[in-house]
Amino acid sequence: MHKTNRRTENIGIVCQIESKNQKAICPRCGLESDKLHQNHRHLVKDLPLSGQPVYLQVNRRQFKCDNCRKPFSEELDFVAKKRTYTKRLAENILEQLKEGDILNVSRRNDVTEEEIQRMIEDIAEEITETDLSKLKRLGIDEIALVKGQKNYCAVLVNLDTGKLIAILEKRTQEELRETLTGWGKEVLEQIEEVSIDLWLPYKNLVKELMPSAEVVADRFHVMKQINQELDEQRKAEKRAVEAQRNKKQKAEKEAKLEVLKRSKYSLLKNEEDLTETQKIKLEAIKENFPNLKKMQELKEEFRKIYETSENPTEGMLSISEWLAKSSSVFTKSCQTIRNWFGEIIRALPNLSCKTINNSCL
Repeated sequence: MHKTNRRTENIGIVCQIESKNQKAICPRCGLESDKLHQNHRHLVKDLPLSGQPVYLQVNRRQFKCDNCRKPFSEELDFVAKKRTYTKRLAENILEQLKEGDILNVSRRNDVTEEEIQRMIEDIAEEITETDLSKLKRLGIDEIALVKGQKNYCAVLVNLDTGKLIAILEKRTQEELRETLTGWGKEVLEQIEEVSIDLWLPYKNLVKELMPSAEVVADRFHVMKQINQELDEQRKAEKRAVEAQRNKKQKAEKEAKLEVLKRSKYSLLKNEEDLTETQKIKLEAIKENFPNLKKMQELKEEFRKIYETSENPTEGMLSISEWLAKSSSVFTKSCQTIRNWFGEIIRALPNLSCKTINNSCL
């Protein structure tokens, strides 16, 4: 593609682009044509740049075929026909949906819920990983369609290539069973590893259909459990402060509420990714709320186990020590980690843990 101009407008950054190719292939007869019929310019939403929305003013030219005597529009590999967004924006939003739901992701990206539904459908139709003969590592993830209503669809990914294999309409065991059995016994027997969220029906199905495959607990979902419990404590601290009725402590109450105001991401984000403002907020939280201080530091400690463990023994010892220190504040998370101990250990980088099982603790 050739960028002809870039400007900033009220809607964001607008880049004018058109193809460098002087010819296009007729979709009817397959012959090339260099006879420009007319220009068609339209706006396409792309990935943001430095926090600003980006729009591509695309010239999708129309050529006339000498053979068919009919006009046709050129194919553009970065945007599908009749779509107002790029393919890479759709792929990025699909990744965001793994951590959120359609409503919130649509608001964050200034796209409609209907557009996101179409993105999911488009990606499902354009899935390129059709050859499963070399599939060794399978990822099973989920996308929340509606927050709080347990309305999910499942996503199957080749972990070695990063390519989508399938998007299922539902996240049920029955839907997944139908898809997996459709691959055939030969494909299922060659799969060595399956990464899943912390959902027991998935684990049971993998053990049934792929008994030789190792089940690995997706790191994101383990950290999500820990972050959820940390956020629950943040909300509990806020409720406790709001419930204070001592008028003499009114100033202290207001000061503590101010500390907790917009504190969520200062607590939940990876500490090295915090902005300077968020770092200051985090320090204020730690000074005023000892439980949140302890939980945030333990959250960071657990996250670093994934990044620093060099062998299975070190990983097991680190997580066991973390459990001993954390059981009083991370009650739910500790129980989950104990239940999925072997699968969590297998997710540590570069570790081969075939001898580990869930009876380690």
